[in-house]
Amino acid sequence: MRKYAGWLLIALMLAGCRSAQVAGTKTSFSFGIMADVQYADREPNRIKHFRTSLNRLEASVEDLNSQNLLFTIQLGDIIDGSDSPEKTEEELDAVLAEYKKLNMPAYHVIGNHCLTAGMDTLKKKLPLEKLYYDFVPAGTKGWRCVVLNSNDIEPGVVGDAQKKWLRTTLAKANTHGEKVIIFSHHALTKEAAPNVRMTNNDEVLPIVENAGCVVAVFAGHDHVGGYGLRNGIHHITLHGMLTAPEQNAYAVISVSPDGLFENGVGDEPDREMPFPKPTP
Repeated sequence: MRKYAGWLLIALMLAGCRSAQVAGTKTSFSFGIMADVQYADREPNRIKHFRTSLNRLEASVEDLNSQNLLFTIQLGDIIDGSDSPEKTEEELDAVLAEYKKLNMPAYHVIGNHCLTAGMDTLKKKLPLEKLYYDFVPAGTKGWRCVVLNSNDIEPGVVGDAQKKWLRTTLAKANTHGEKVIIFSHHALTKEAAPNVRMTNNDEVLPIVENAGCVVAVFAGHDHVGGYGLRNGIHHITLHGMLTAPEQNAYAVISVSPDGLFENGVGDEPDREMPFPKPTP
């Protein structure tokens, strides 16, 4: 884990450190990841620094652009939301203007605070046809990313239609010999998110564990972050960028056939996450 101060200088230093750290591994691809920017044009409270989160996002984008990444994904709650629909849309536009500076594809997970902008607005501006979807990282083989909408019925709940879609998508991935990385706003396990998780995780977790192809689940929402290994699947909750005013909080994930390496910035730690060895 690195302390994050002096945005531009440290960003360049970190980029060099990361390159050296990953050079000794058989990295298939790498991607950027962050959670809970939760920008709002308002004064901070005791732990949430709404207005300056946009500065931290700007710094992270500049850093991520300096690296060889296939994509960047944010895990939801890019805005906090306002009582005024007009102000909420203005804040959403301000955040998306920073994301548009990324020199790689940018993917989005829907958070509960994102809902203040409205489903139609989110689909139009992100833009997304559906708020849960899957994709294959460009130029890769044997990998699939699945993005859940853990707020499609109500905050924290994955509905029946999405669960059916998830089963089908994971079954196809398993048939094709693909490893799957899942992204969700709400975490599935208490170890990964000690304070708050997906409301119906007892329904979604068995689908994930029984699929036989999922290697990791990344989430946000619980701003303190967390990690747990359950039945061979790594569950990671990222620290919220909103609550990291001095150091920032985001990461680069390096993916190899043998595991994942998380290179954290600021409040987000480094993690080595090997995949289980096949049973003879």
